[in-house]
Amino acid sequence: MRTTNFAFSVLFLATGYSIIDNNNQFGVLAFSPNTQKSSLPSKKFYQDGESSQFTAFSKETQGQPLANNLPSQSASPDPFETWGKMRLGLGSGPGSNPNGVFWVGGGALYEVYSGKTLAIFEGFDIGKGVQLSDNHIRQLSRKIFWFRHPESGEIMTQYDGKPVNPIVYDSQMIDYHKGSDGSITYSVEASLRLLKDALPKMKITSHMAGPQQMMINIPVFLDIPMPKQDNKAGGESRYQAWEFYDYNVDPTFPADRPPTAVWCRQGSVPPFNMDSKAVLRFSGYRVETYEELPERMRMEVERAYPHFQGPPKDTDEAIFQANGRR
Repeated sequence: MRTTNFAFSVLFLATGYSIIDNNNQFGVLAFSPNTQKSSLPSKKFYQDGESSQFTAFSKETQGQPLANNLPSQSASPDPFETWGKMRLGLGSGPGSNPNGVFWVGGGALYEVYSGKTLAIFEGFDIGKGVQLSDNHIRQLSRKIFWFRHPESGEIMTQYDGKPVNPIVYDSQMIDYHKGSDGSITYSVEASLRLLKDALPKMKITSHMAGPQQMMINIPVFLDIPMPKQDNKAGGESRYQAWEFYDYNVDPTFPADRPPTAVWCRQGSVPPFNMDSKAVLRFSGYRVETYEELPERMRMEVERAYPHFQGPPKDTDEAIFQANGRR
């Protein structure tokens, strides 16, 4: 199937949207067959429809390089190591997974300002990490997201007479580097979109909220020329969007408290919106195995996208599949 033709999120998640709308039962159905409503999703909520609050946290100094505002390197977890383990399962001990990890969740696509729900949005990312050096991590991942009708809950195939396709990134390769000051930067090395060297150099930042809660923020800003085949109006045109990813993790990785993520985005989402004003918001969490994904997602994967049951096996496969080849 074709992918939606715009430069979608590069780092998620997944990694990804909205806290479920209490007034929209299909916001809940995006994750569970249970119609019980909740506005505070958790791992248990996504699995069986019951909700529990995320652990509360307080805001401290923001916007500083990852290591700069931690009490001391000897007393605090290393953010670069925590990031690799949380996001990709790198390392050893609790939180590690050499087979890769899944980030799953969902939310909604909104019309800007009015807040009208245009579609329910759900999906997942599967990725693993390669430790290239002490200060260099490579992410090998793929991600898929579906748009569902806000009333029927069915996968959408058209909107206002125009085709709607799932967002499919067969492969992505992203590098993370730890700087001498402890900060982390990222670069997209291979993706469906030609984003290598196209994004501004921005740092991943974090701070601790108490001794067992690390908050990690990733900003993404897109301002790139549109390929001629995507520019229906003719003439010069640019694709512009912004995204923020917010992860929360206990660096000790307790089994009963999985890392969580929230992703918000404003930009064009064809065919729903073409003027860079559509709003997406996603909330999700990490699971260890394909079997833990919601059944309705697994049904779609096994029907049409079987390679999404695991991450790319190596760099060569990641580069090959990043061009849409399987």
